[in-house]
Amino acid sequence: MKTILTLCCISVLLFGCSSTKPPRKDFLLSTLPASQSSPARSATPHFNGSLQVQDLRAPLPYRSTSLIYRESAQRFVLDPYNGFLAPPAQQVSDLSREALAASGLFTAVLPAGSSLMPNWRLEGELQKMYVDVTNPAQPRVTLSVRYALSQIEHNTPRIFEFTQTEAIVDASPEQAVIGFNRALNTILLQLESSLLTVNTP
Repeated sequence: MKTILTLCCISVLLFGCSSTKPPRKDFLLSTLPASQSSPARSATPHFNGSLQVQDLRAPLPYRSTSLIYRESAQRFVLDPYNGFLAPPAQQVSDLSREALAASGLFTAVLPAGSSLMPNWRLEGELQKMYVDVTNPAQPRVTLSVRYALSQIEHNTPRIFEFTQTEAIVDASPEQAVIGFNRALNTILLQLESSLLTVNTP
């Protein structure tokens, strides 16, 4: 049975009847420097040719710049006072592009908006990104990304799906973002490892 996402405002739950609205806090995602997170680079790229990383799609709930909290299997709520400076899918796209450019797996990774024709294309979807408080004593974050790698002259892509859950100290926005950063760093390492398994011409 398909889970129905119920999105609602949690300002009443968090701040009661207070007439003073707290200032909104916005965050940026980040990953570890390549020298700290990635394995040793090969002098020869695994893929012969350039890569274009397209911006990830996202289903409607995850297009919001607000943090999303999962309170139960069917109840998800938006935090109107804490979120991201840019849509999460855009940030994950940018960080994926940066990580692959630093990985050395491709001859080149084209910048966003490049008019050059790539040899390879990576696209995908940000499928899940929420703070899980179904067990308030053990909060955690979940991040799920689906990537599809295709060679320009071929129509059949290679699909890679990664879901990473990270425990966090508490459910505060600051700790949630730390958890998302750890999860994204792990997913990008898994993506690099998976790309190394692709047989290239």
